[in-house]
Amino acid sequence: MTTAPPEGPSAAARDLIDLDLGTLNREVFESGPLLRTELATVFTRSWLFLGHESRLSRPGDFTTAVMGQDHVIVTRSRDGRIRAFLNVCRHRGMRVCRADSGSATRFTCSYHGWSYDGTGALVEVPNHDDGYEGRLPLDRWGLVPVTRVESYRGFVFGCWDEDAPPLAEYLDGYRGVLDWATDGLDEPELVGPIKWRLQGNWKLAAEQFANDTYHPQTAHLSATSLLGVNMPTEGRELGSRYGHGWTIILPEDPNYAAFTFGRDPDSAEPGHQALIHGTVFPNFSMLGDRVLRVWHPRSVDDMEIWSWVLVDASWSPEQRRQAMRMATLTFSSTGIVETDDSENWSEIQAVGGGHVTGRTALNYQMGLGSTTTGDPAVPGFTGEVGHILNDVGARAFYRRWLELMEGPAPTLPQTAPAPMPAPSGR
Repeated sequence: MTTAPPEGPSAAARDLIDLDLGTLNREVFESGPLLRTELATVFTRSWLFLGHESRLSRPGDFTTAVMGQDHVIVTRSRDGRIRAFLNVCRHRGMRVCRADSGSATRFTCSYHGWSYDGTGALVEVPNHDDGYEGRLPLDRWGLVPVTRVESYRGFVFGCWDEDAPPLAEYLDGYRGVLDWATDGLDEPELVGPIKWRLQGNWKLAAEQFANDTYHPQTAHLSATSLLGVNMPTEGRELGSRYGHGWTIILPEDPNYAAFTFGRDPDSAEPGHQALIHGTVFPNFSMLGDRVLRVWHPRSVDDMEIWSWVLVDASWSPEQRRQAMRMATLTFSSTGIVETDDSENWSEIQAVGGGHVTGRTALNYQMGLGSTTTGDPAVPGFTGEVGHILNDVGARAFYRRWLELMEGPAPTLPQTAPAPMPAPSGR
């Protein structure tokens, strides 16, 4: 089956997706103009994962992150507030901070030496008196702040849209997933990130983690056989109004204990346990409640993966090594499970450049028409719920994607150039 998008450089997003029919045109993964629209709308109007408070425990602590393709510094300033700024010097646009994380009282550009404090204020400019004759208004040339920064259970998110819902509302039913992840740890701490590049559109990874429990029986057959893990059959796929999707396994599944990560299987509230995988729209994913991912779009056919492991700071060195060892064995750039996914995403991208191929519709119809609103297995959740074999999470992902793609871009922080005051006496 094929569908013919309008002729031209790129079809409009609306012409590429039919949610009622459950189809998606593969140009969604191949259009450069669509990526530019994503960066202007999807990534500016969504809450994006920036890091964890375990990296920001003291004033001056910082970590660096990426929001779409915008590089940012996230730091705890002296007043205790967590702030984020573009990691771009206002002089010539150089990256200000080149470390992944650390502690600093100032961020000084290594090109010309402009220096900023933990609030983003420009506090020192070399040759300010003789080169700029003392006239450069420092208060007008600070780092560009991220509009909103909020945390939930230690997970720090940022958003450029001042009209976006509060983070706790945005997370919707996914709050239970983060509750489950952190309730099992006395002192949650992120280890990482490990970073690598991969051929493939970022949405291929994000939507798979949001929904796809269908592929492991084929794609991961060798890995699951080696690990002795049977794929679950009793669970739920969930799709949120804000585009999040995740999969839980239910206690009646014979494989349930294998997905509780050493916890007492009876210790969690219903619906808050045994996450198999999930995505907070658009690009923050979790595998179980220990491996965390962000899928950064480097170009339309190239993503950069950042991966962390969530551990307990109170664990012994051996417990931490064991957690890292398992994550590296399974879900890392060379992991026995990760390489299956990477190969599939890269091959999808590799064969997608043809004219006829680019006009082909893809199938997202599994479970179409058989979902419910809410489910007793997930108390309090009012989104769409389907059986564990269901595309409901992917359809929720693209419903939100389409809503943002067709909507306006937010009003961004003012970065208009500040004029130089005239010299005194003129």
